Amino acid sequence: MFEWNGAMINKCRAMVSEWVGLQPIESNPSGLQSIHEAIIKEFSARDFQIEVIENPDALYRPIVIASKFTLEEKPVVGFFGHYDVEPADPSEWNTDPWILTDVDGRWQGRGVTDNLVPIAQRILISDLLAESVNLVFVLQGEEEIGSPFTLATYGSLKLPNVDLWIEETGYFYKDGRHRMMVLNRTSKLEKVINNITQLNLDDGRTTNVRDRPLNKAFGADKCPCLVHLLKDIPYIALGPNDDHSKVHGLNESIDPKLLSISARQLLTAVKVFADE
Repeated sequence: MFEWNGAMINKCRAMVSEWVGLQPIESNPSGLQSIHEAIIKEFSARDFQIEVIENPDALYRPIVIASKFTLEEKPVVGFFGHYDVEPADPSEWNTDPWILTDVDGRWQGRGVTDNLVPIAQRILISDLLAESVNLVFVLQGEEEIGSPFTLATYGSLKLPNVDLWIEETGYFYKDGRHRMMVLNRTSKLEKVINNITQLNLDDGRTTNVRDRPLNKAFGADKCPCLVHLLKDIPYIALGPNDDHSKVHGLNESIDPKLLSISARQLLTAVKVFADE
């Protein structure tokens, strides 16, 4: 059985620490250039096929599509997200936002929740995910400025037929309950929901299922993923964020202890979806 152990935590922390230090914000093009190259390197090391769609007006933040197709009879699971992060003023934080810092058992740094840790975690377990399904990751680098090029481009992407989209992150409440967001329910998705609900019960937590997507800073009608990719395809939001994460806020942080259950939820989702 898979275990998100100390070695996995250390790998995830090291990867995210490097990425945070790159300061991948729009006012720092070299940081966005470096982080998308680092992410491509990680996918390539795991035998993903890479497609880069360049924005001629901003070559430093292309769309990156990473695909791994090894199972002809299995469904395709898609992950969408972004590798850019919000700006941060070091004078307003209690630690340097561009240095991943341990604070009261949490990892603090700009972008850890939105969404560098979720990307790192999914890369680290991608080999296991690929044992059950075919994979495609669609990542952009301008989400925090409203996705102008991405919104104009995603509608013409030549992607495989995706059977399930998994959103960039999910949520845990202060009392330990887990929140799943879902759309376009089907019998397969219902089975995923039921199995993750049982997984949570086995972990001592209850589940709240909501039929809506994650909140978007610029509105759902400006999200290129929801506008162009989702359509009527089943959707679920899973990830390790919680009530203390402060997405886009001061002292943004994530609880690494939630990475274990988050990884098991992701693996359960793809296995159940593949076996239906």
